[in-house]
Amino acid sequence: MLANLPVFGICGSSGSGKTTLIEKLLPRLLARGLSVAAVKQCSHGIVVDQPGKDSDRFFRSGADVFINSPEERIFRIHPSNDNKLSYKLKTLCLYYDLVLVEGRKNISSPKVWLLSDNES
Repeated sequence: MLANLPVFGICGSSGSGKTTLIEKLLPRLLARGLSVAAVKQCSHGIVVDQPGKDSDRFFRSGADVFINSPEERIFRIHPSNDNKLSYKLKTLCLYYDLVLVEGRKNISSPKVWLLSDNES
């Protein structure tokens, strides 16, 4: 369970302001000295690399890929049964003071639900 871990969900329908809230919270949390990770749920595909580049070719050939550059680091892993989100969140909690999760209403952690202008 995630109940005792520093995981907090930001939930709501599309357009309710989840990303905007997280974007505004992050500088304040970081200014307090917290290390924060943000997890984004995407129901559509993710494009993190350019098709045809070496790292994308490695990934499409079946390897999990760690992309390391001076500006950023990206780790791409293939989905599998042992890659459940709760396990990944527990792992992130080893390295971060707080993990914010956008768009996963079913996670077993404290969360806030944002309403859009069309909801009440």
